Amino acid sequence: MTRAQRLSVCYVDPGRDFRPGSSHTRQVLTLARALARDVEVSVVFRRLGGDPAGAGCSVSALEPGHASAVQATGAVPRRALGRFLERRAGEFGMILEAAWAMPGKLTAWCGQRGIPAIPVVDELPETSWLGPLDPGVPWLGLGASGRYLRRAAVVVASSPAVQAAIVRRWRVDPANIVVIGQAIDRTLFAPRDQAEARHRLGIDPTHRVVVVGDGLDRGSDLTPLLEAVPRAGDPALRLHVLGEGERLAGLKHLVGANPAIRFHGAVSDQVLAQYLSAADLCVQLDQPTDATFTLLECFSSARPVAVGVLPGGGRGRAPALVSGFTVAHDVLSWIRFLQRDCPSRNALRMMGMAASSTPIEHARQTAAAYLAVIDRARAPEGRLAALA
Repeated sequence: MTRAQRLSVCYVDPGRDFRPGSSHTRQVLTLARALARDVEVSVVFRRLGGDPAGAGCSVSALEPGHASAVQATGAVPRRALGRFLERRAGEFGMILEAAWAMPGKLTAWCGQRGIPAIPVVDELPETSWLGPLDPGVPWLGLGASGRYLRRAAVVVASSPAVQAAIVRRWRVDPANIVVIGQAIDRTLFAPRDQAEARHRLGIDPTHRVVVVGDGLDRGSDLTPLLEAVPRAGDPALRLHVLGEGERLAGLKHLVGANPAIRFHGAVSDQVLAQYLSAADLCVQLDQPTDATFTLLECFSSARPVAVGVLPGGGRGRAPALVSGFTVAHDVLSWIRFLQRDCPSRNALRMMGMAASSTPIEHARQTAAAYLAVIDRARAPEGRLAALA
């Protein structure tokens, strides 16, 4: 098939901004670059929070203007999506609808116009009749999503847990849901020599290094961990904080001039990979935020992870005992972990080796799985199902 005949695919991400240094942005672009071996790929985010030059594919935005460093949540760009449908959607042979507040709706709109589309659901908002409602989320739209998803030719879920939640919440036929994990660049996030990475970054080879890239934006912040580090009583302990967010300035003020904690802001993917290689331990918080790095990127880099569990229970991100830890996200628990429960650097290295054996598909395999569901949705029976 010549280049002129290649299928044109657009990955539309209505609920997220393009933000350099964001794990979500990185994984979307990793998938797009892997798909670009076989199809023409464009990615449309809600807004642009940086220059997309060098992304490796066409990147544009639904809404004009520059996005802030803080990821907006809740607002639904329905008018912007309508403009996209009228002006651009017809240019593509397939639309991949990323998760947003009304999953499946864009796919339904495309179906009405004869454009093949697939909803991609990577995470579902927590809902409860007894719990507090987020005023920014259109909850009635969430109910309508069941109808949209049931009519889709095929639905992509990011994990078996998400698949089960879709079936339970919206009564979608499990046979119509294909589980495809997030795209991980295993060439970038690969086991590397720790001493060399520390030399490149100017990090003392004798330090016990912890790297964290979460808790800077909405949700629970890093205050418990930041307060625990200087109270752990280890002069070799160093915490490196990566990423941007609305709480960054306040956290910097809290830390002051403490040399045990350093803030680096947003870093490139290549520099991020160096920090993961330089770390003895990575830290994440168990909450639905767009962190600087993911659990699987740490495992792919042969680094164990300590997951800070928030009050009310975890969300299933806890690593296995051989590849990490769970720690209650409060000051005393972090102090106890850093003083007593965290093993030696050599033991952490061995845990990282165990973590690197976690089954993680390369981005090329993830792209191949997407191409298979694209073929399924474009087949005559798939087109008929979407129009039913």
